[in-house]
Amino acid sequence: MKCPKCQAPLEAVEISSGIVVRTCTGCSGVLYEADDIAVPLPLIGPRPARFDCPRCRRPMETANAYEGQIEVDRCATCSALWFDAGEIMILRKLSGRDNIAGKKGDEPSRPAAPPAAAAAPAPGAVPVPPLPSVKVKEGKAPVPPEMEGAQNRDAERSPTVELDGRLYRHFQSSVPVTTAVLGEFPWVAKVGDTARTRDFICPPYLASQEVTATESVWTQGEYVEPEEVWAAFAMPGAPPAKIGVAPAQPNPWAGELPSVWRSFGVAAALCVGVFVFVEANASKAKVYEGGFEVTAADLERSRVGEVFEVAGRTSNLEVTVDTNLDQRWAYVSMALIDADTDQAFDFGRELSYYHGVDDGESWSEGGRYETFFVPSVPAGRYYLRVEPETDAPQLSFRVVVRRDVPLKRLPLIALALLLLPAVWAGMRHDSFENTRWMESDHPRTSTDDEEDDE
Repeated sequence: MKCPKCQAPLEAVEISSGIVVRTCTGCSGVLYEADDIAVPLPLIGPRPARFDCPRCRRPMETANAYEGQIEVDRCATCSALWFDAGEIMILRKLSGRDNIAGKKGDEPSRPAAPPAAAAAPAPGAVPVPPLPSVKVKEGKAPVPPEMEGAQNRDAERSPTVELDGRLYRHFQSSVPVTTAVLGEFPWVAKVGDTARTRDFICPPYLASQEVTATESVWTQGEYVEPEEVWAAFAMPGAPPAKIGVAPAQPNPWAGELPSVWRSFGVAAALCVGVFVFVEANASKAKVYEGGFEVTAADLERSRVGEVFEVAGRTSNLEVTVDTNLDQRWAYVSMALIDADTDQAFDFGRELSYYHGVDDGESWSEGGRYETFFVPSVPAGRYYLRVEPETDAPQLSFRVVVRRDVPLKRLPLIALALLLLPAVWAGMRHDSFENTRWMESDHPRTSTDDEEDDE
């Protein structure tokens, strides 16, 4: 199994007899089976989550518990429960039970630790006063007025912040709660303290705002590659492989994308310029025009045109066939034959033309004329042999031959091939950004979208 949040491997841990949970080796989240939670956990207001259950790969939902003081992710199919790092401690405090693992109705208890014997102070030592105990106030943690209801209006507004000439886009807003206090701080820190945090990014820069009931603090940061941190602290070996995409992590394809598009622009301009030059200097001279007719009564339907001359350098020939087909089809088999050497260039194609009115709307299918290209025809004397097959009682058609006519599809094919590197670079760039924003308040894609595509 993989973590639904950071995709790191989940590790199975037995926390009590017969109860096994799976913890994330990356973000320290934990997955519980629904039957392995002994405390009451009524969930209110479920809404779709942006990730799948690691157990059954079905969509999860996020709901509130304990009057909105904690959010819990639950699988809508197998009812497995996912807790982010720190949420188990919040659940312990809210439920008043130290051990939440077990079956419903269990009364887990924690054996009291024997009091430690006071060590005799060393001679000349200065006695240290004991640390004051921290009392956790039962009930709902204090919430600043602008955070009442913990509504994330930023997810809809998508605010931006301009700082030091940079425009930062909103990434994520959250309401973190202090679950434990350890160490010394220049401010009063208490379990249950709540703040509203907002993160804005302009990779590789990050700007974060922390709002409490009494103050608002802004912090700026810059993304640093793991290798730089490793080298700065002179740590042996190499840092662990990166998992996922950090909010302010620079997109490695962002710098490549503009240069790829510039190269495409230059190459496309050259391609169009070459085609315009060739088009302007092409001969496109008419070397033959003739008409033919066959009927259903004809035993021999093969027709031979007059000899015509193709002069100049070796070039292609454009052969256009225009018929009188109407609600009929025909297969026109043709051969361009060298009058001196009898060398033949064979080609042919099916033509059909149908039309009508359906529900008051006119429609048509196919066409009466077709164009063929015979490549690399040297100068010489040639004639056409035409042999049509048709279900029409009478078929007449006219044939026009021109030499040295540029193919308009060639520059289009060249432009499509030139566009492939730019499209590939854009796909890599967008894939990186999709991964970045997946864990934000503004995901580009969602699990629901992916399921709809399937």
